[in-house]
Amino acid sequence: MGKITEKLLLEKCTPKNTKLEQVKTLNLSKLGLKSSDLPVPLLSRLRCLEQLDLSGNRLQEMPSGLVLPSLRSLDLTNNEMEDVTTLDTLTTLEDLRIEDNLYITVRIHCSVCFSFNSAFSHCYCMMFFSHRVVTLKLFLCLSSEKLAIVERDFVSAVRHKVKYGPSSLTDYTKWRVGFNCLLRFSFPYKDNDFCFIGVQLEPCIFSHWFLTLPFRFLTLSLQPLHVLQCHSKQDSPDDFSTQLWACSFQPPLDYNGDVNGATRIVATCGGESVCLIDCETGLVMKKYKVPGEEFFSLAWSTVLMSRKGNICLRPCSILAAGGKRGLVKLLHPRANMAYGEFRASRKALSILCFSPRQGNLLFTGSYDKNILLWDIGGVDSDYNFKVTQLLVLETTSTPLHFCLPPATPDTHLIAACEKGLHSYNIQLNKDPKKRSEEMEITFPVYEKDKDHDYHTIDGLGFLTNDVVASKSHMQGSIYLWSWNDTRAQRPNRKKKKKEVCAVILVELQWSSTDIPYLSLNTCPSKGYVVCGDERGRLWTYHVTDLKANFRSGKAIPATEVLISETTY
Repeated sequence: MGKITEKLLLEKCTPKNTKLEQVKTLNLSKLGLKSSDLPVPLLSRLRCLEQLDLSGNRLQEMPSGLVLPSLRSLDLTNNEMEDVTTLDTLTTLEDLRIEDNLYITVRIHCSVCFSFNSAFSHCYCMMFFSHRVVTLKLFLCLSSEKLAIVERDFVSAVRHKVKYGPSSLTDYTKWRVGFNCLLRFSFPYKDNDFCFIGVQLEPCIFSHWFLTLPFRFLTLSLQPLHVLQCHSKQDSPDDFSTQLWACSFQPPLDYNGDVNGATRIVATCGGESVCLIDCETGLVMKKYKVPGEEFFSLAWSTVLMSRKGNICLRPCSILAAGGKRGLVKLLHPRANMAYGEFRASRKALSILCFSPRQGNLLFTGSYDKNILLWDIGGVDSDYNFKVTQLLVLETTSTPLHFCLPPATPDTHLIAACEKGLHSYNIQLNKDPKKRSEEMEITFPVYEKDKDHDYHTIDGLGFLTNDVVASKSHMQGSIYLWSWNDTRAQRPNRKKKKKEVCAVILVELQWSSTDIPYLSLNTCPSKGYVVCGDERGRLWTYHVTDLKANFRSGKAIPATEVLISETTY
């Protein structure tokens, strides 16, 4: 953003005026403004200004010494506000909006109210945690003793009336989304009573649509909520060719950067775009387009962002997306910007996955049959970043899914590939930096014909810290097997043969379809496995007995096969 001038201010005022001293309404939103871009002497000439919109900028604080004697309404939503103490000079404020500032906590919201002097009579607090409006009137022309009582009552009211922190997210952990003929799912980060998933309407026709459905595990009820067409060429409703390839819910952060619960915001990718969708309203909030790209995978993570003049590092939620071009695109959705990219492969990327413990570590799988581990680092206030390649994991086919064992995400990676399931040692303190598989995990049933032996594993997910759910192309069932017991059989390093038979616990009956890549997912906290099929149905399995003995030919039927009224 260039320098703010008197000409610019007069252009942005409503109604149009020729003198700053007479301006009453001013809109400076979405100009990329930083705190240093606000000239105090010039702005202080706005003696009659009543409404000021500074939303959608990059402000960390209001400039000190700013006096606007008539200002009644100030909009600071969707900025980077950290300090509110400089608002105490705005003594006439009646309406203050500060939601969607990542670093504003409830404590700071309360501080806003008490930082004003006695001329400030009340404040509209809009909590970005709960996205709800709470109006609290504070009568501050009181003695110090009575003021202390008012302060106590105010804090008590905030605690009871405003949802904040991890608990504020419980209303939105109900949402899960999945879609298209591949039936993509996204499941909870934490426990909740509902699971929201999506299902393809007609795989061969409506590959660009998806449907969000509430799914209560206890009652197995299904009811369509929204049908969206958010990925299509030139946003055309007549485009039936654009495929949707991946979806993932944004993991929310608490003030310390910890992931808690789940949000109602889901990211989807397909064609040349990445979308952020509010599942409650069914609205596409943001859309990023890269002409000529086709995005196949995306993944959320949290990295650290540094601030100018501030030694404190703050957590920052980012989204990585990759596809046909072999480039990883890095997005900062809150700032509504794509801040960088790097080349991960000369061929298309098939899968992305961040480490759950170290948010700067990113695994990429590509059609050049390699799995690479990258350190993408953090970002500074100007979105500078540095990427370093750490490991190369060799495989014999294209990787389709990654799983990092929940108990050991820093030491092992399991890769489901077109030609089998492979396990790798990913410890960074060991050499070499280019590694082959530690073992290949095999299963009793693979599809065979006279010319081929198909070992494709196209569904993979942990149900517990030990139990893994996986399925194979045209297998007709889903296996639950023990990661710990299987790994205990890993071959001696001196042996050339690296195959190990999976220790099967349970076989789940599933569709006998010949369509590959139908997605499987798990809800560990509820003991559920869910998998779609070629007809748009959802096969759900409530696994209550993980000690059941595996008996060949005795597959356990689905708990229920769910069919949406709009599936056919």
